[in-house]
Amino acid sequence: MPNNNSLLVFRNEINNIDEQIVKLLAKRKNLILQIAKLKIESNKPIRDMERERKMLQELIILGQKYQLTPEYITRLFQLIIEESVSTQKKMLKKFCVNNKLTPTSFAFLGPKGSYSHIAASEYAHRNLQTCIIQECTTFKEVILSVENNESDYAVLPIENTCSGSINEVVNLLKKTNLFIIGEINIFINHCLLAIKNIPLNQIQTVYSHSQPFQQCSNFIKKFPEWNIKYTTSTADAMKKINQYNNIYNAALGSEIGSKIYGLKILSKNLANQEKNITRFILLHRNSISISSNIPTKTTLIFSTGQESGALSEVLLILKENKLIMKKLTSQTIYKNPWEEMFYIDIQGNISSELMKKTLKKIEQITKFTKILGCYPIENIFPKVP
Repeated sequence: MPNNNSLLVFRNEINNIDEQIVKLLAKRKNLILQIAKLKIESNKPIRDMERERKMLQELIILGQKYQLTPEYITRLFQLIIEESVSTQKKMLKKFCVNNKLTPTSFAFLGPKGSYSHIAASEYAHRNLQTCIIQECTTFKEVILSVENNESDYAVLPIENTCSGSINEVVNLLKKTNLFIIGEINIFINHCLLAIKNIPLNQIQTVYSHSQPFQQCSNFIKKFPEWNIKYTTSTADAMKKINQYNNIYNAALGSEIGSKIYGLKILSKNLANQEKNITRFILLHRNSISISSNIPTKTTLIFSTGQESGALSEVLLILKENKLIMKKLTSQTIYKNPWEEMFYIDIQGNISSELMKKTLKKIEQITKFTKILGCYPIENIFPKVP
């Protein structure tokens, strides 16, 4: 049985190990600073999610060799990785300030406080850019803002877990000369907002964009007496609540928006599905080249005319080339109800020989094909609060 002396020996040994751990963490931080400097000089992104994933897998295997659980290794090194990323971001911010880099402007469906505004702000934060906002009243106006060099990026919602694809945006992608260069997933917490806390059965009129009404249809059905009014955006709905100053009016909008417009939250998390997530895409005037080491997505739209089996042929080409289809949606072509247009996301880099060969085959059997962009896959999914 260990006595006090042996306990003291064990504790001293642990103290020595802890001291070594701190010294190694300091050494690691110094290396991180050198890496950050190289990344800044070579204009490389701060974070490489694929490398982090592989590193964590290797550490978990090593930890199991020494009877350390995967959960323990994961928690420990996720903390270390986040600290490393934070260190690099601080260094990059300092570099940006010292070199007076030009802020980046984002066009989105506004006003301030809309979900598109939240997506633009989050994307700018993750990529260490100063977000200058350009509020627009329609999706078309968002695209025109970038096409006319008034903004650097267009932020557009492309699909939602409750309501599916946003067809209006898909139609605009067919016509624009912009390219998709990124994506971001945002948790959508639809709230019922008003200027005062009143019982829900006293509300007379509810304002919002058509998408929130669609995504919260189960909740809305509980109150058939409500008068539904459509607005250009959720933020526009919140502004109207303020302007009209009627305690019996309410809006479907964001929790962040409630703070911006000084509204009370009557109810929250109103979507039909608990995990209500919208995927937003970022568009730019120029396409981008992605390293072959980064998980990449290529997006295209195509129509097959009225030829029977053309879509099956496209899917067969993907299968034969072992390419993963991440998404496929269709919609009827305007003014031609007998034809369909397809939107498809393929996991793969457009610069690879395999993808080039695959796209060439698809173009040969389709009536119309347009490459919308090649961009890094968004691996960060928002947690439900």
